Amino acid sequence: MFSSNYYYLVAGLPELTLEQGKLAFGTDRLREELTEGLSAADYKAFENLLLVFDNQNLLHLLGLMPEKSPVDGVFSFARMAEEMKEPHSLRPYMMRFIESFRAETRLHPQLSPVNEFTLHYYNEMLGLRSGFLKQWFEFELNLRNVLLVLSGRKNGLSVENHVIPANEIAEIMRRSNARDLGISSEWIWAEKIIQLNEIPNLMQREKAIDILRWQFLDELNTFNYFSAEVLMAFYIKLGMIERWLKLDKTTGEELFRQLIGDLQNSYEFPNEFSIKDGRK
Repeated sequence: MFSSNYYYLVAGLPELTLEQGKLAFGTDRLREELTEGLSAADYKAFENLLLVFDNQNLLHLLGLMPEKSPVDGVFSFARMAEEMKEPHSLRPYMMRFIESFRAETRLHPQLSPVNEFTLHYYNEMLGLRSGFLKQWFEFELNLRNVLLVLSGRKNGLSVENHVIPANEIAEIMRRSNARDLGISSEWIWAEKIIQLNEIPNLMQREKAIDILRWQFLDELNTFNYFSAEVLMAFYIKLGMIERWLKLDKTTGEELFRQLIGDLQNSYEFPNEFSIKDGRK
């Protein structure tokens, strides 16, 4: 559980608008608001959602990921580059991987270097104290592994050394030949994901999976109101909208209106809190 109620932080956010296919208030702005508005403990927990950018930067600096425009995460790209010379203040999973990778003493040589790093990452995320974050990262891990196994089966490929074995569900999937991967009784979302994976159109399938992510976040926050968990889910959802506005404007706008509807239907805001979609 997180420590504070953030009614005034939520109510004081700038207007949410969508104009000419762009968010006037996106994840960058929200991150600035959370830096100022969250307690130190809650912001430290929120930073776990930023590690995806640090992971990309670290893998790029190790030559394990193609070059792309860097995005700062918990650490700036410049600091990450400096730390790579002699790591001492990065996250434990990062330093553990860098040391073993450079010393050629990898703990999981059966995995690709990127997958081994991902395993270290999820091991740390699944050990977080926050129930919300722990469940979110485990959902993402399970989703990733299920889609990987289903893709491997469809294409006749072995996936045993590609599954990220960070929990028991992953181990079951690696050994199972069942249609439901042997996990439908262990994880309630498995059957739904298997059904969504059968959608033939790639874009429609990706959209359906993101909507499932959205529903999972809503379930996690069923009894949370104006809490840090709600703000973190809001950040994740804004990220989805930004992604879809780049991939498919119609889907991005649809998700934006869904986010607005969620806010309007869930909370009573003071008159000065205005939510608009920018349409004439």
